[in-house]
Amino acid sequence: MKRWRKVIALFLLAVLVTVGCGSGKEKMETEVQSENEALNQEGRTQPEELNEPEDVPVEGTEVDKSVYMDAGQDVEIRIEALLAQMTLEEKVAQMVQPEQAGITSSDVEQYGFGSVLSGGGSSPSSGNRPENWQERVNELKAAALNTRLGIPLLYGIDAVHGNNNVYGAVIYPHNIGLGATGDLELVERIGEAAAEEVRAVGIQWTFAPTLGNPQNECWGRTYECFSEDLEEVSKYGRAYIRGFQGEAGTEKYLDEYHVLACAKHFVGEGYTDEGVNQGNISMTQEEFDLLLESGVIDPYTAALDEGVRTVMVSFHSIDGVKCHENKHLITDILKGELGFTGLVVSDYNGIQQLSGVTYKEQVRQGIDAGIDLFMEVYVWEDFIKYAKELVEEGSISKEQIDDAVRRILRVKFEAGLFEEEIGGNTEQEMLNQVGSIEHREIAREAVRKSLVLLKNDKIGETTALQALQNAQNIRVCGQKAYDLGSQCGGWTISWEGSAGNITKGTTIIEGIASQIMLEKTISHDLKGEVLEENDGVIVVFGEGPYVESGGDRTAADLKISAADEEMLENLRASLAQKNRQDIPVIGIIIAGRPVNITEYMDIFDAVIMAWLPGTEGEGVADVLFGDFDFTGKLNFTWMKNPEDMDEKFKEGNEDKILFVRGFGLDKNGDILE
Repeated sequence: MKRWRKVIALFLLAVLVTVGCGSGKEKMETEVQSENEALNQEGRTQPEELNEPEDVPVEGTEVDKSVYMDAGQDVEIRIEALLAQMTLEEKVAQMVQPEQAGITSSDVEQYGFGSVLSGGGSSPSSGNRPENWQERVNELKAAALNTRLGIPLLYGIDAVHGNNNVYGAVIYPHNIGLGATGDLELVERIGEAAAEEVRAVGIQWTFAPTLGNPQNECWGRTYECFSEDLEEVSKYGRAYIRGFQGEAGTEKYLDEYHVLACAKHFVGEGYTDEGVNQGNISMTQEEFDLLLESGVIDPYTAALDEGVRTVMVSFHSIDGVKCHENKHLITDILKGELGFTGLVVSDYNGIQQLSGVTYKEQVRQGIDAGIDLFMEVYVWEDFIKYAKELVEEGSISKEQIDDAVRRILRVKFEAGLFEEEIGGNTEQEMLNQVGSIEHREIAREAVRKSLVLLKNDKIGETTALQALQNAQNIRVCGQKAYDLGSQCGGWTISWEGSAGNITKGTTIIEGIASQIMLEKTISHDLKGEVLEENDGVIVVFGEGPYVESGGDRTAADLKISAADEEMLENLRASLAQKNRQDIPVIGIIIAGRPVNITEYMDIFDAVIMAWLPGTEGEGVADVLFGDFDFTGKLNFTWMKNPEDMDEKFKEGNEDKILFVRGFGLDKNGDILE
């Protein structure tokens, strides 16, 4: 099997275009035409008469809740007992997921939405503290119980490295850092701790983890992924899912302390031409199917084996066809070949990028492809209207709607939502754990273990890091040394993230100061100026916060920020002017991917890749000045020049690689086994 996969992989390398880098538009504009114009262009006509669905319950009739509210009944029996009493409008309302900022509790009571989300940066109007979140979420959940059928609301959020929308929540290293730790048990504990902070505010579902497989680091979502190695992606994905949900088959699975995970983004994310976010994979569907068979599907089969019950569709296209309208991928492969019985959710306004020239046609394409729950955040009324019309016209079958609603209800029953106590004692207990010392210690451990030592030259008889520990007057340079926002990266408080101390946590320089200030002198400089009295220098530099397409780069632009480039040149000049080649200069990179640092390597005696470590900057100091050694290893190949990205996986490319995947050093300068 492995040999067969290698043959296929070699064939695919000749087909797959990953040369260079670029940037793509986040969204496509949708031309709006009348329904008749759209149908005429497609060679279709309006149906002469409407097809009234048979045996449809009438809203207002008496509801029998005895079976579907009975937790002792089999899940499938409960589903059918409820489904049989639902009107068409109630069914299609279950299939839509509005943004909380665009609805009221009265809307929830009137329409009976299946789900609600808070997108990146969305927070309650009353404030962004945990108690504000709990109040808002539970207000909407309570409103859902006041509908005719009392179907509970499923609330989702992008908690991709902690409950990252919420002020004061613990922010863990992004996945790219976790993938460097080599510690699956730690990742599981992070998932469990993050789940508690999500469930504490009443939310039962996180849109995580990302199972992408970046082939080109110019892609702006590289940091959301664990590794360029598919086997590693599968392992880390399973560990995170197990932490979020609890181990399948045990009493912990989807209990009140855990949340539903979501495997995303299905499928082939990371393989787009030139690393463009939401871009195109220039393969035929047949060639892409071979790519899946060669291993690209494996992280999803692993996630399903781990008990994941929700899957999110990707924005990208295959041979020009958006995944959101690709019935072969969603229905034939995911639901058919893989036997997935949970729910499939679209990405944010995902169907609005489809080929249909009207929104109604895009709704039809999405439903027909096999999407069950639609993240149509502000046009939910139109979705409900058009989905209902499509069934009545016969463009979408009643069976397709019923299949989608069955899946949504199945997940709600399995997750215990029908038995959930809104704002109960367990929730209050967990609310006290948001931002707790225990959770911060887990994050601090993750920071320590994610650090990768790339260089550790000798200064005299000792290595640079050993010399740093002996230094008495240490200069810390760079704005990012005192910047929680840059430490955390995108998906932190706001969608894009931002520089500055935007939440509770400890910056890198604060962590260093807490370790050494009683024994050594420490000073901070933004410009890279070294003083005569300094006998050790730490420089923090890298990328600023970004997210998704905002992080797409060309090969020439895959580098550190312009401000940090200027700071490093000032540092180089300052060291030369003062002839300070005798003191250790340590570089710490804050970035969401390998970036071009080749021209600056000579400045430093030691270089550390810290990724996007999150709120617990003490973890860096623990290794620099404490008893902990470096254990992290690169999970990506680091090219000398990003313009040679297309050479990354070719044989005989050693001269183009700065650091190979799996590389890492310890404080003694030895290569980690």
